[in-house]
Amino acid sequence: MSSVNKNDKLKEVLGLLLLPDYSIASTTCLDILLSHIENKISSRGCTGGDVDKSILQKWVSKAMDTWTVEKKPYQAVMIFTIKLVRILGRDEVDFLYWYHKDILNKLCTVFALKDSHVHSSVKMAYTKMLLEFVNHTSGRQWIIETEAWIEQAKFCHSNRMLYVTRESQKFICKLLMFESGNTVFCGRVISVAAEPFIRNNFSLQPRQNLEENEAFLSAIDVLTAIMENTLFLSIDNAIPRLLDSVTNLESRIMGLFESCTSIKFHSHIMKLVYLLLFMRLKDGINGSNGVVDPKAWEVFGVTLQFIDSVLLAKKHILGMANGGKLLLTYWKKVNRLCDIKMPSNYQIENHGVVLLMGLLDVFVCVPEIPEDEFEIFLYKFFSVTSTYTQRFCYMLRDTLLREELPKELMAKTSIQIILDTLDVMDREGVAILFQLMSHLLKQYASAGNNEASCRYNFTTSKYGNEVEYHKVPRWKVILNGDPIVKFPELLSAVLHALATILRKYKFKWQECLETITILPSVQAILNHPNAGLKVCIQALSLCRMGIENFMAPNLVLLMKLDRQTDEMGLVLCKRLHDAEWQIRESVLQVINTIARIAEDKYPAFQDLLLANRFPELIVDIAATDEVGYVRATALKCLSNFVRLHKIWTDKLYHLDLPNVAVNLITNEMEAIVRREAVILVKELFVYRKCLESTLDKITNVMSATAILDLNWEVRVKALDFWSQFIKSRLSDQGMLDGTFPTYTFSKEHRRIVSLDEDEIKKRIIKVLDELANRNCLSVLLATLDNDSDFQVCKASGEIVKMLKQIFVSYKIRPSCNTENDIPLVASDRNLNSKILSLGKTQDRLCIRNETREIDHQPRIPAKIIDIVDSDEENPLGSLYKRTLNMSINAQPSKSKNIKYVSNVNRSQFIRMVFNYNIDAYLEEKNPWLKTHANSFRSIINDIIVAHQRNKVNHMEYC
Repeated sequence: MSSVNKNDKLKEVLGLLLLPDYSIASTTCLDILLSHIENKISSRGCTGGDVDKSILQKWVSKAMDTWTVEKKPYQAVMIFTIKLVRILGRDEVDFLYWYHKDILNKLCTVFALKDSHVHSSVKMAYTKMLLEFVNHTSGRQWIIETEAWIEQAKFCHSNRMLYVTRESQKFICKLLMFESGNTVFCGRVISVAAEPFIRNNFSLQPRQNLEENEAFLSAIDVLTAIMENTLFLSIDNAIPRLLDSVTNLESRIMGLFESCTSIKFHSHIMKLVYLLLFMRLKDGINGSNGVVDPKAWEVFGVTLQFIDSVLLAKKHILGMANGGKLLLTYWKKVNRLCDIKMPSNYQIENHGVVLLMGLLDVFVCVPEIPEDEFEIFLYKFFSVTSTYTQRFCYMLRDTLLREELPKELMAKTSIQIILDTLDVMDREGVAILFQLMSHLLKQYASAGNNEASCRYNFTTSKYGNEVEYHKVPRWKVILNGDPIVKFPELLSAVLHALATILRKYKFKWQECLETITILPSVQAILNHPNAGLKVCIQALSLCRMGIENFMAPNLVLLMKLDRQTDEMGLVLCKRLHDAEWQIRESVLQVINTIARIAEDKYPAFQDLLLANRFPELIVDIAATDEVGYVRATALKCLSNFVRLHKIWTDKLYHLDLPNVAVNLITNEMEAIVRREAVILVKELFVYRKCLESTLDKITNVMSATAILDLNWEVRVKALDFWSQFIKSRLSDQGMLDGTFPTYTFSKEHRRIVSLDEDEIKKRIIKVLDELANRNCLSVLLATLDNDSDFQVCKASGEIVKMLKQIFVSYKIRPSCNTENDIPLVASDRNLNSKILSLGKTQDRLCIRNETREIDHQPRIPAKIIDIVDSDEENPLGSLYKRTLNMSINAQPSKSKNIKYVSNVNRSQFIRMVFNYNIDAYLEEKNPWLKTHANSFRSIINDIIVAHQRNKVNHMEYC
């Protein structure tokens, strides 16, 4: 669509919006239209195919003159107009256009935007418009002049829509940040935003009523948002102190924090408590060198201890975990302003880590004879924490053991808080948490051992060379009995957390000795007869990570497996027969990982696979399991097994894998299984060079799959096979890394031969003739002309480009027309018609189904039709025909064009390749597939057609 036509169509659509009774069923079209306008609008009018901005500006002006307070448009049109003004007013010059035309005031008046009862969607659009205007000086000047900010402050308190509340808070914060130099104005904004908080007298009402006062709580949320967004903006930002002086915030919040007993209310003000703590600390930081004033540091430490003691006294344990998260988050933000130099030998981050891990500590019981890695962990913990932190940890543990609290649920929530805090923690702090959870996992692994739930004191014997262990009973045993059954939610959380941390930080045993305990721990859990489905899946996922990254160091040097690894094979074999398909599929993923690293990293794993008869078992699963995902994962395992020489020669060679894969490709209904079966065929060809008798059958099926399969991923994988097939045949002729050397060894003549230009041409032509005979060249042209699946077209195009490069490099040119050639007309723009002339005809079959609808489908190439008709290789074709509602009688006749599809010869293919620019062809198809459905033209046409249809329906109704 030209720019003139585009703008004419846009004028037509905008004219519809001005009609008195215009309505639209869905706002989606208008939103898409706005996104196109936003992307295409030009600051210089209609240039380069962009939308003419003046058209939109004139329309808004006309709309404001057309609509009145009494005659507003429908809500969807109101929202569209506000959003359009926001887009056009983003630039300050364009905003001044609205300002001088008085459009903004008219907009607010006509739509009653300052009315508190306006619909939430309109409020949202209005608030977002102001958020754009606040970014430039002229916009802020208008906001201050019209006092538009007052309505936004009220939206923060009275609105019930969460999104509007958040956007309003964001607006107030941005306005204060930009106008921070105007203390008088900022003080007024704070007074209005915090008005419910300022006028509330805490002493005259019961504390429990505070959490029921919505205006009071919303005011606290606004104060929290302002403090959080301005405190860490710069070292010398004045807004936090101004906020404190206007509202007397610190004394009132700290008083509420100490006196209120409601955990819900505590959670509501926790952020403010820690923000005030850091406001005091920031006041004592020298911005030039980051040195903290000793007095300010002392106040910071005392206040932090006060917060901890209040939370502990009120048994608000999760509040402490959240406090650790806030402490670490805000500490990192302060350090971004300047590199803080603390007057202390201990890192404040470690105290935050203790707050996060405190709840988990009670679950970690010291074993009867402490193990080396646990002693190392304790030593590390005590070396990086202060005396206060250590004492606080003991007090927290004693409180948890003494009180009746939902410890499992609280610990699970605490773990989630830890995961939410990972991004702001340093590696050392994460390592401590990882080690603690590893020991907790070991406690689960040693389920049922009640002796492990006792604490021990250690004393030297009278002989001085032995240690005696005196049992000291605890108040209450936590992980007693069978914790895998009793506390599965906590175990699930621990497994998930360990996997998340390992994926993110990839700890090695040198920095975390506990990594080598992961595998035996999850192995013990998997061996538990009553482990639940979720726990087993998570344990298998962690097991896979352990096998790949955290095997014991001694296994690297061993040629034989140890006893523990042998037992792992038995556990996996047991779980592979599980009734739950998710567990079977997860076990297969673990086996796939074992097979992948058995190729070079741990060759001894091949013995594990053979000893447990995994190859035979997985072949049977791939063919017979009732769940498609399981069959697909089994095929992935087989694809990796094929690469392992020992497994291939001992087992797989005798299991007729090529026929197994071909049967799955032709019979399988699940696309994911067919895709993996095609990949297996490719792996068999690349690594195990299928026999010629099998290869004929394989190439026939892969031809059919590349053209007929209903799933584009399967077709792309089939083209990957053909790419490997071509490279293999060229390699057999002497090509190395895409080029032919000067000399090569001839297997046929059993001697070294010279490769001159003529010899190379002969070898390439020999390969092309075989590709033509095996229908490969026809497949490439048929898949290149693919209108529905661009990825298929792209995969085929890459192969054709590779061949063309070879033709160019070795001067293989199109020959003159022969009797077998089809005359071609040179054109770079109409590849489809040329492929049609080679036989992929575009004649359509009209097949009328039971609902009397006509379905148009392309004809099937003759060679493929032979496969469809063959009783021996019927399933793939039958599947295709069933999907198309085709019967045998509806099969197309084998016309001349169809016959040529299956018989494209070398000369025809070369001429086709040289006649067309494949890159330009692919580039032309790609943007069309990306944008045709939601293009600017189609959206405009949809709106016009929808209006015309509604008009006709209304006339018929009348």
